[in-house]
Amino acid sequence: MPLLFAGLFYCAVSAQGEESDKTAWSGSLRAAYDYRELGAYEDHDAYGFWSLRGRGLAGERAEVYASGRLHSDLDGTGGSSFDPFSSLDQSSRDDVRLFQLYVDLHSRDKEVRLRSGRQYVDVADYLQMDGLQLMLYEDGIFGGRVFMGMPAGDYTSIDDDFRGFFGGVSLVGRPFKGNRSRATYARYEDESESGADDHAFVDLYQQVMDELSIRSYLSIMNGDVRMGGADLYYVSLEEKVFDAAFGVRRWGDYTIETRAYSPLIQVLGDNEPYTTAYGRLTTQLMPMIYLSPGAMIRRPDDSNAGNLDFDRYDINLIFEPFDALSVSAAFEHWDVEGDERFQGVSGDIRYRHRKLWELSVGAAYADYTYLRLPDLSLVAVTGDTRVTEDGTRIETSPYVYTYYLRGRWKLSEKTALRISGEVEDESDADDLAYRIRTSFEVRL
Repeated sequence: MPLLFAGLFYCAVSAQGEESDKTAWSGSLRAAYDYRELGAYEDHDAYGFWSLRGRGLAGERAEVYASGRLHSDLDGTGGSSFDPFSSLDQSSRDDVRLFQLYVDLHSRDKEVRLRSGRQYVDVADYLQMDGLQLMLYEDGIFGGRVFMGMPAGDYTSIDDDFRGFFGGVSLVGRPFKGNRSRATYARYEDESESGADDHAFVDLYQQVMDELSIRSYLSIMNGDVRMGGADLYYVSLEEKVFDAAFGVRRWGDYTIETRAYSPLIQVLGDNEPYTTAYGRLTTQLMPMIYLSPGAMIRRPDDSNAGNLDFDRYDINLIFEPFDALSVSAAFEHWDVEGDERFQGVSGDIRYRHRKLWELSVGAAYADYTYLRLPDLSLVAVTGDTRVTEDGTRIETSPYVYTYYLRGRWKLSEKTALRISGEVEDESDADDLAYRIRTSFEVRL
């Protein structure tokens, strides 16, 4: 990390003589409490999330950023093999994790950037490394980046003599009007005996017309197709809303060698290939009423309890009489392999009062599963899978029904309080699961 400290020193020294009106510091500190209960089991955890960012330093040629997490297992149950709430995210009772700590040196127009330190590589699965990223003209007609460093994930040991290697190259361009294309190659080696993962990505975006855009992508790992797909989006520019989205995805049967990609294989089993397709229309029936029918199918190569074959259809009615209130109700039909068919209702009622507080109550089909990307504001839709803003991966399941009540209060310009309660009813479980999450956030 010598370049990181050199960059920090450069920022500190330069800032003394070149502090400008555009220099700005921001940050946040969020304390959270998480309670879960399932039958005779309980779990109490406390978290602290923090971040600090400085912009416009060194004559507007540098930025610094740092973020991390503190976790405390309040009841001492973390890591127990008999605990249904045990997870890799809570592999120890108490831990401190540094998510990012980097210096970003750049030209005044930010076309050339050199980022040094602990960071995520967003063009390569957001993998974490201690290293360098050199980014050149990525917003122009042709550009790219080179990245290189040592793995720094939660499942990578720092005690071994060889921590591994993570590096690659990415090219991005706009070869013709409305197009943005990126191709990336990344190699990841860790200290495990398995070897390395070679990963190639291709991501193509095309704005066909003002209303219509298409995105296609392909990911190949170790010579096998990891994931490929395409999405089509139509957004009406007329005053009356008419939007449409269609997509198809294929998850392949690929091999993975390093801990970065396979910390959960021993728990969840091998990757099982499947294909999904979805479609959704949203149209405005009246000034306050919207109709949104949708459909999704999932076709695994070999169906089993963990790789379901199902069709899902829904009709969602949305009522927004004024900006502060929105009500939605979805009538759903599921057709699951084995001639199991049933209907259900999901929905949400949300009220916002002058941006001071917000309250929502609802019910949904959801199964919380096994991916967290802390410190990332990432929202992704992948057929039957989505990643929420807090990094939790949620997979739709016809066998899990969740009721929730959530509230957010803006106590001042710099402080906010959030509280949520959930009751999860899984058809195969004898007991209901309960969860209460609270957090208090202070922004600098």
